Amino acid sequence: MNARPAPLGAVLAVTFLGSVSGGAFWAGIFFVTAQRYGFSPARNLVLASTMGAVYAIAASLAGPLLRALGRHLSPRALLAGALGIWALAAIAPLVAPASHIVLWATTLIGAAASAIIWPIVESYLAAGRHGAGMRGAIGWFNVTWTPATAIPLLIIPLLAQLGADVLWAIALSAIVNVAAGLVLFAFPARPGVHAPEQAHAAVGREYPWLMRSASVLLPLSYLMSATLSPVLPHRLATVGGTTPGSVVAAIWMLARFAVLLLMWRTGFWHGRWGTLAAAAFALVAGTATVLLAPTLTLIIVGLILFGAGMGLTYYAALYYSLTVGHAAVDAGGSFEALIGVGYCVGPLLGLVAHAAAGATDAARATVGITLLATALTAYPGLRPYLQARRQRG
Repeated sequence: MNARPAPLGAVLAVTFLGSVSGGAFWAGIFFVTAQRYGFSPARNLVLASTMGAVYAIAASLAGPLLRALGRHLSPRALLAGALGIWALAAIAPLVAPASHIVLWATTLIGAAASAIIWPIVESYLAAGRHGAGMRGAIGWFNVTWTPATAIPLLIIPLLAQLGADVLWAIALSAIVNVAAGLVLFAFPARPGVHAPEQAHAAVGREYPWLMRSASVLLPLSYLMSATLSPVLPHRLATVGGTTPGSVVAAIWMLARFAVLLLMWRTGFWHGRWGTLAAAAFALVAGTATVLLAPTLTLIIVGLILFGAGMGLTYYAALYYSLTVGHAAVDAGGSFEALIGVGYCVGPLLGLVAHAAAGATDAARATVGITLLATALTAYPGLRPYLQARRQRG
């Protein structure tokens, strides 16, 4: 057993490289399918939803898989194996570029492998750290992965300018995963020991209830994100303006990063219901403002609100999951599975909208369906707070 926490620098290095790989894979795959394989928007929605479902299932199985293989493989060995499988999947289309079967295998195997990787990395990040120490480590984690996922969005256009095959957009994942695998030599075989006494002392009275509410809010935030992404170009075209659409679209990511940075450097937010209430308000108000605003300025305000809500939700949900779950792989798996649910349901709403309203009105129908889903989720998200108040009373 490893008594000390895993070296934070090594964990962050794998986090950075894995996030670059994830950004290349999850963003690049849709460029590849559209440009090389002729996928329609509806078919890409099917692919995205399927990948989200696979991610959710695989993440939820990360803990059981590690226990099943525990006699033969350490967590570090399973992490290395998942990185290797993901790398092989990412280069497979270069070997068989005409095969749709290989393409689908690449997407599904890559989604499953990445879903196994992150719960293990999060366990290495948090195990052996408690309270402020864990919050600080999660802060480093958050300000590492958020900019890293954007790097491939800068590299992919450069590949196109150099005349490289579009398949290299996802093959980039393989290169980065090999580098991440080399960093694993600095990892202990197992995450640090999470002392039960310290772990129990670090779990506030409200934490289990806060975790339940955050567990509703987290997939809802990703559902909203999946809704906004395809609608935003149409909204920007409606209000006009000379600012490039990609620049405006990046505003919510900058707002998310700023909030994650603020939460890392302060401690006022944990253990407070007001944090989740602010996150819910920012998500709903931001989404509604982006969808209804008559001017570019108000759309930007909405994107800032939405990004702030995404940051508040992500940091709080990850912290409560790892704290209440004692930094186990199962805790990270549950957290990642909730993200997968958002990735799955968001594109499904788009498909339902296409089927119900046709291509011309699909964006408007997606908005309506998303708002309905948000309303249906409001009470389940509020219920843990009401139960906690009854217990205190």
